[in-house]
Formats: sequence, C-alpha cells, structure tokens
Amino acid sequence: MGNKKTKLHYYPGCTLKEKTTNLDDTTYAVMDLLGYELIEPENWTCCGAEFPLTEEKIVGLAAPVRILRQVKLEGGNKVFTVCSFCFNVLKRANEAMVTDPLKHKRINAFLKDDITIDRVTGDKTTGFPEYNGDVSVLHLLEFIRDEVGYEKIRALIKRDLGKVKVVPYYGCRLLRPKGKIGIDKPDDPSIFEEFLENIGCEVIDFPFKQECCGSYLSLSMPDAASEASYNVLRSAKLNGADVLALSCPLCYYNLDRRQDRIKEKFPEFHEMPVLFFTQLLAWALGVDEEILGLDQHFCDPRSVLGIDKSGVEI
Repeated sequence: MGNKKTKLHYYPGCTLKEKTTNLDDTTYAVMDLLGYELIEPENWTCCGAEFPLTEEKIVGLAAPVRILRQVKLEGGNKVFTVCSFCFNVLKRANEAMVTDPLKHKRINAFLKDDITIDRVTGDKTTGFPEYNGDVSVLHLLEFIRDEVGYEKIRALIKRDLGKVKVVPYYGCRLLRPKGKIGIDKPDDPSIFEEFLENIGCEVIDFPFKQECCGSYLSLSMPDAASEASYNVLRSAKLNGADVLALSCPLCYYNLDRRQDRIKEKFPEFHEMPVLFFTQLLAWALGVDEEILGLDQHFCDPRSVLGIDKSGVEI
C-alpha cells in the first residue's frame, strides 16, 4: 500500500484539455509524485479567459464564480491552476466577491437558480448557497513555494538540469494588476527564478521577462504579434539562454508554435525551445519523456533536455 495522497482541487481550463495537453499531463504527473490527488470541479466550464472590466455588464463574472462556488460545494477551500489566464481571472473574480458588494449581490442572484446535472444519475440540482469568496485561488508556482516547499522538491530531483540555461518568462497575466494578484512583486519578481534554481536549472535574467508576447493580436494583427514574440525570444537568446520557460498557453502558442511565422518576418531569427515550467519540473523529477508531450512543440526541445532524436537520454 502506498502513502495516501492529499486531495487537492485543480482547475485546468479548456486550453489544457485541447491545445496544450502537455501542460495538463505534466501537471498531473508532478503532483502525483509530490503526493497529491487532483480533483477537477464537477461540471467545470471555461472561466471566460478574460476578467470583465465593464461595470455595467458584470455577467462575465458568473463563469469563474460558478467554478469557485463548485469547489466550495465539494468541500474544498483552495484551488490551483497553472494557466496564467485562468489564474488571473479566477483570482480577480474571487477578490471582487470579497470587496465589491454590488458584484457580490448581482452574481449571487444570477447564479441562485443555476442548474447542475449529476454526471451519473442525471439528477438536476438548483438553489445554491451564496458564494462569498471563501476559496483561495493559487497558481502552482505559488503552491510549490508556500505549501510544498523547495526542500521537498530538491529531495525528489532525479535528473541534473545544471547545464540547462533557462529564462523565466512571466508574461502579462501572472503578476498583474498590482494589488490584485499577489503572487509576487510585479516590479521585481523572483518566484519563477527561485523555482527554476531549486529544480537545478541555471537561471538567466533578461529584460523582456514581463513584456507581452502579442497575446490575442496573433489573431487580429499577426505581424504585430510576431514582432512582439520575436523581441522576447531575441532578448532571451542575446542573454545566453538555451530555453524559455513559461506557464501561459497563449504565450506558448505565440512564442513556440508561431516561430515559423516569426522566421518569415525576421529571416535572421534562429529557433529557440520553449517549455512549460511543469515540463521542466517533470523531467527533473524523473518522469518518462512520453509524458512531456514534446512532439507538440514547433521547436524540438529534446537536445536542451539531453535527449537524442531516438528518445535516448544523452
């Protein structure tokens, strides 16, 4: 009999189940090794991807609040996520339910007659209690720092990443807006650097770690997004990095999957591997290569991790 695992609510978000399964799979793998059984909230939906800024139409808060309320109904007092956008939306929605009486009243009234259908029996449930911001929203980087502890991480390391020179890329959503997120100091963050150091990487600082990759401009203004992503990757290369680490699926799309478009616009550009922080952690903890989902990357990161083309560790 193995050690009993601690149950923990986890909100993956839609992109991790569709486009970036490598982020979801490695999250499950590392949390299992750390002793956690992940519980996804029953009937979870998209969080909305963007926090609604309009004060007139606040119905956009219903989706994230519904997710948080479900966690509470299932007996949870915390939920973590790894997607920067999901984290930003859930965290700010939760904060609004605590600090804004009008939003609290309107969203709870809207959700009062919400209907949940049991997956097994098909029974319908309505008449839910109010949600008052009772669930803590955490990013996995934050959870590892504050609850798992770096000492435990270091004790479980199976592979040496000392030769891997990594730049931590925060992007726009992991730290901002100031005063609303609270994961670290927006102007002088260190949480990502500390994480990478404690899993054995050589951390490279670079000035573009909080610059936008182009975000949704990749849809409406692809050339502008290509230029923004090029500037981030170019800065990482100029500062001596082998790989860029991140936590945002949209940043991953712009910085990795669109490198062919970047090269069309900037012919001198040389490809650069991009990895999710959970992939680096999984590899350091000894997870098998097939779990990493490296085939999903435009720029193959295997050589950076010490893996040859046949899948053998060098």
